[in-house]
Amino acid sequence: MAISVIKLTTELGPQLILTPERYNPKRRMDFLDDNKGVILSEIIELINDIITTKKLGKEGCYQINTADAMGGYLNIPKNIERINSNKKQVKKGDVIISRLRPYLRQVAYVDKEPDLAPIAASTEFYVLRSKNNESIAFLVPFLLSDVVQTVFANSVEGSQHPRFKEEDILNLIIPDEVYEQRTEISAQIVEAIESYRLYENIVSDNILVVNTAMLHVKKDIQSE
Repeated sequence: MAISVIKLTTELGPQLILTPERYNPKRRMDFLDDNKGVILSEIIELINDIITTKKLGKEGCYQINTADAMGGYLNIPKNIERINSNKKQVKKGDVIISRLRPYLRQVAYVDKEPDLAPIAASTEFYVLRSKNNESIAFLVPFLLSDVVQTVFANSVEGSQHPRFKEEDILNLIIPDEVYEQRTEISAQIVEAIESYRLYENIVSDNILVVNTAMLHVKKDIQSE
């Protein structure tokens, strides 16, 4: 038997929101109301520095799609390409998070800024930048935490392309316990990413060595 809940429009508010896509009385989860913390909007701003094809001209850039940000790590393509649609420019020190399908956990810390061309990210990303030049790498585990991911899951709108809004991320509250450890956490995140970059370079170099050796073997066999 189906259960129906009838609410007056005057009863709808931050905790009671009705949309055509879905109704969930906990869409706005004030999960830290009883705890002290820092509102995310106090330490970061959302950057919307758009790169257009006209602005970039004939120059190219390193194009970042949502799949290139995963679990805190940013995959930066090796090749520079010309863009065919608007992008968002990101800089070293930024944290990016895809507003589309947050359950995919497409979050990354921008640990480097290539000299040859800018990094241009999909407009599906929100670009978070520190207001005071402090490292915000600690936001990677924060945004990937179970509680925050639950907030995003309950905030998305749209059935075909579910997205959450700017307010959903700006109103997040960082617990004091996490905020007080932000420097240590950020340092660990940066160090971990540097280690992975080193691993990538070592593997790539050794693949080249193996490919060269195999090519020589192939030539020797063909010459026999």
